[in-house]
Amino acid sequence: MKKSLIIIGGGPIGLYLASKCENYLLFEATDCLGGQLVKLYPEKIIDDLDGFEQIKAKDYIKLLIEKINPNSIHLNEKIMSIKRGKLIKVTTSEGEYFADDVVITTGLGFPSPRPLGLEGEEDCLNILYSLQDFSFLKDKKVAIFGGGDSALDWAKHLSEISDNVSLIHRRTEFRGNPKTIEGINNLKLFLPYIPYSLNKTGDKCTQITIKKASETENELITLNVDYILVNYGNIAEQTKFGFNKDETFINVKDDYSVAPHIYAAGDVVNYENKKRRIAPGNNEIDKILKELGN
Repeated sequence: MKKSLIIIGGGPIGLYLASKCENYLLFEATDCLGGQLVKLYPEKIIDDLDGFEQIKAKDYIKLLIEKINPNSIHLNEKIMSIKRGKLIKVTTSEGEYFADDVVITTGLGFPSPRPLGLEGEEDCLNILYSLQDFSFLKDKKVAIFGGGDSALDWAKHLSEISDNVSLIHRRTEFRGNPKTIEGINNLKLFLPYIPYSLNKTGDKCTQITIKKASETENELITLNVDYILVNYGNIAEQTKFGFNKDETFINVKDDYSVAPHIYAAGDVVNYENKKRRIAPGNNEIDKILKELGN
């Protein structure tokens, strides 16, 4: 099948590109569009997009999906190879396709949540690594592990519906924006602490013990919990496509190309001072579209 453009990756950057095009195919290796925003952070507030003062991640993805052609979307179809010729040949798990140009928007790859690393963790049904909804946590005792923007977002939202929220981070400073939780008096902070052990009843964790992250102190604190939320980031399985890569990322030129007629944008790319957020990724797409004459 011949198309003007093939988009590889159905996360926010790939969907943004699709919303700007007509003659394209978009391939997503999983069973849904939206990437990590939908699977891991649907309630996350995005506040740096043009045209939106604030919007939830799931609502932003919904708006993008409404703008694209569903007949141009291939779900559960993994890219096996990309080869240059007169046209770009893209081989998938289902067949072969040809295009004038290809844009890779695979983000950080297939995300697998990084666990706490405690014995028995995998058997606990109340240890969660993503949130689709907050309502079931009302008035629950919740321990949140992590120090990035998403962990701070969780802490902020949950503190609005429960007075029993603890935020545990291994460092004294957060990686995320500390202003997110500024002034929240009912949020308990444990800095710097790391997970140490857990106690279970059946398939639920009822207590988790944390340890002071210090070489000179061995202080242990045990927290009673109804739920534990873990936001230690993800271990990504990234397809290399045969291009020059620096660890997880694809190195790009000033025009975001990796080879003639093959481009990359979003979290998958690497260059000096690269910012891995949606707004910069959209800006990269806008520049690629100019290169393509759109």
